[in-house]
Order: sequence, then C-alpha cells, then structure tokens
Amino acid sequence: MKILIVSQHFPPERGAVRRLFEFARYFVKNGHEVSVLTAVPNYPDGIVPPKYRGRMFYAEEIEGVKVYRSWVLPASNLYQGKRMIGFVIFCFTALINSFKIKDDFDMVLASTPPVNTPVIGWILSKLRRTKFVLEVRDLQPESSEDFGNLEKSILTKAIKVLMHSLYRRADKLIAVTDGIADFLIDLKIPADRIATVKSGFSHEFLNASQNGIRQKYGWEEKFLILYAGTLGWAHSLETVIEAARKLTDQPDIKFVFVGDGGKRGALEGMVRDYGLKNVEFIGAQPLESIPFFLKSSDVLIETLKEVPITKGTFPCKLFEYMASGRPILFGSQGGEAVRELELAGGALSYRSDDVSHLCELILELKSGEIDGSSLGEKYQNHAAEFHPRDRWAAYYLSQLEKV
Repeated sequence: MKILIVSQHFPPERGAVRRLFEFARYFVKNGHEVSVLTAVPNYPDGIVPPKYRGRMFYAEEIEGVKVYRSWVLPASNLYQGKRMIGFVIFCFTALINSFKIKDDFDMVLASTPPVNTPVIGWILSKLRRTKFVLEVRDLQPESSEDFGNLEKSILTKAIKVLMHSLYRRADKLIAVTDGIADFLIDLKIPADRIATVKSGFSHEFLNASQNGIRQKYGWEEKFLILYAGTLGWAHSLETVIEAARKLTDQPDIKFVFVGDGGKRGALEGMVRDYGLKNVEFIGAQPLESIPFFLKSSDVLIETLKEVPITKGTFPCKLFEYMASGRPILFGSQGGEAVRELELAGGALSYRSDDVSHLCELILELKSGEIDGSSLGEKYQNHAAEFHPRDRWAAYYLSQLEKV
C-alpha cells in the first residue's frame, strides 16, 4: 500500500506524535510506502530547529518514511491564539505542498487533533480519489470545552458539526481509546468502521537503567515522586504541589516534574510562594532520556481534571509508566485508565483534588505498607504482554489493509 499521513505535528517534535512516527516506520518495514504531510517542527516551545529555518517547504526521509514539511507560524504552547493562526496557515501551506507529492496513494490517513488535519485529509482524499482514514487521538472541541480551554460558543458548535460530519465521511475511524470508540458509536457510526488502536510503548522503556540520573541531580537519598509529560491545563498538578507542601516534614520525599507546558509558570509560582524545597522542575528532556528518568523514580504520578471527558481518556504516558515497572499514583477516579490499572495489578487512584488521600498513598508506598515494587512488577508484566507498540502497530496495519 501507499499511505499518505496528514499530521500537523511530527518528530523531531516531542510528545504523543512519536506514536504516529513509530507506526509509520513499522508500516515501511513491512513493505508499505508511507509519506507524511506535516509542518515545520516548532512544538511545544515555538522554536524551529536550524536546519528547517527559512524554508517554505522541506522534504526529507526518516527511517524510510518520506516527510514533506510545510511552513507555519511558529508558536509556543503558551500562546494559544498564535497557535490557532498556525493551524489555519497549515491548511493552506499543506495543500500547496501536497501538489509536490506526485505518488498515487491507496489512502489518506489524517490524525487529529488539531481539527485542521482531518479537513486537509478529506480534501486530499477527494482530490486524489482515494480512501479517507481518520485517526482520532482526542475529541475536539468536546475535550477543550470540558477542560475549560474553550467556552461553548457558536464557533465550538460549528467545529463540532464539522468534526462529526468528517467522522461520518471517513472510510475508517481509528480510535486510540475505548472511550473514543464508544463516543463514535454513540454518533451512530457503524461499529465495523471503527477500530481501537492504543498507543502502547516503545521497547526501551522495559529494560532501561537509571543511567546515573539520581547521582546527576543529587537524588540518591530521596524517595522520588516523578511526573513526566506536559504541564498542561488538563492535569490537576496543583494537588501535587499541595501534597508537597503538606509533606515538608518528610525531607527525604522529593517531587520532580519532567516536562514543560502552559501551567509550568503557575506551578513554579506556587512553589515559590510556599517556599518549598522538596519540589524541582527540570524542564523538557530529550525523548531518549525519558526511560532513564522513569526508571529512577520510586513512584510515578499522573493526574487529570475530574471532568466527564476524562472517563474515556487514557494518557499515553501510562503505557510507558507501566512498562517502567514503577507504582503509579493516578489522580482521577473511575474511567478507562483506572480500569486498565486495576486489570494490570491494582489502581492507586485518588480524587484529583484530594490532597490528603494523595499524601496517604505516598506515605503508604514509602513505608512499604503498599508494596510498590510488587505492584510495579505487575504493571510491567501486563504492559509487556498486552501493550508493546509493535503489537499495536501490527493490528493497526491489519485494519488499514481491510479498508
């Protein structure tokens, strides 16, 4: 097959887009041709790497995947208005760039969010008279409305109508969680046009060492609670800071945030205001170093706002957390993620605003009242059996071959 993927974000950008690249790479290794129509990298910090600067279009090949990049307005994740302009610009530059790609494709696969990519994908599928596959990684604008990033308005209603129309027009829908698949079925889309392909994890998370991380940062004698990922508004990270404040009488407990995002400044402000010495922000780190950070922790933590959309949400980092073999504290009650953790060996979940319960769980793990090592091993075994990314990639490919 010849597959054209449309995604505004793609490596070397960080985050969940790594998933799409690894799937594309797997397709190529299994004899298929994959091209990607994407933007010049600038997410999440708005900085364009030197090799891509000053170019309207840029073509390259990464591990057999042909990548066609188009100019957008670079914008940090902190400036949402500027990013929105970038989404609009990408619609035009990507369509222009698509005429440079002369191959005949068997399908166009668009990955959303943002909401511009399915529009581009659908247009290209019509222009090239080929199948249209839509990968849904997040429900927009429903998710932004629930998390409070967007207020319900005529605009969000129009986006909703557009997106639901595109869902119905797709020849195949790829949902990344069971909750998204259920949402699509509730829209009366036939179940046989929907497949759930979860993110899984890359093999390096299973066998990583600590690689000197604790020594480098002076954490050798600390009981380390670590969060890795976007410091964004979907996450109730204020509760973690409040827990750190409450546990200042435990000087050997250290809270570390690995990553960046729109909420970082506010969280650092809380730490300054409280005068906390047991919290450290080390910023975004190279992707290849993340397995070392996870393995260096005693406990990993993730938290989501308690809104309806999170019940069908499964943060892709949880697969990497489980593969790392560490106990996981999850700040959200019920829903798909908690069910998976229960299935894997047991969920240490707390209401995302319940500081006292979070502190209790931390102290129980530290004292050994909860056997974190045993729980982490169960998570790792579960992840290794059911969620290697290559396994999900093989299933993804089987679904595309049926389109």
